[in-house]
Amino acid sequence: MSNLPQFARAIEYVAARLQQQGHRLRAVVAHSLAANAAAYAASRGLEAERLVLLAPPASPREYTRLFAHVFGLTEVTRAAMQKRIEEREGVLMPQFEPAAVGPRIRVPTLVVHDREDSINAFADGMAYANAIGGARLVATQGLGHRKILKDAHVLGQVAIFAAFT
Repeated sequence: MSNLPQFARAIEYVAARLQQQGHRLRAVVAHSLAANAAAYAASRGLEAERLVLLAPPASPREYTRLFAHVFGLTEVTRAAMQKRIEEREGVLMPQFEPAAVGPRIRVPTLVVHDREDSINAFADGMAYANAIGGARLVATQGLGHRKILKDAHVLGQVAIFAAFT
């Protein structure tokens, strides 16, 4: 069992461990909810040189609505789940949204999102690209939410961006 704030802490922990061992974190590349968590971690000073967000959800509330729909949960149950996560983790879900994290992200950022993503809307990727100063948006077509992870063009774009010094 895990949740968005725990994802963010896990990213921060792994990055700190790598740094402690003398490694340089060239890039954090994350997909979907993990991209949301990576953006939050980056906004809190994650020591990565670059950030790549693949198909990030802009609103944890909307993401939990999708989760609730898939599992047949009512809105009352979804709201209670969100409240429980917020209380247990000590962070409000709006703090993960692009408007909250974007202005605090200080590393070059690439956002890749497909126009036909049925899980996280293309507008979500645009929201991150607009909220993060200097971020670059790569829009794809026909890859949806998962094929974006295997597309040679996308992987090439990510590799070039991550390797740039």
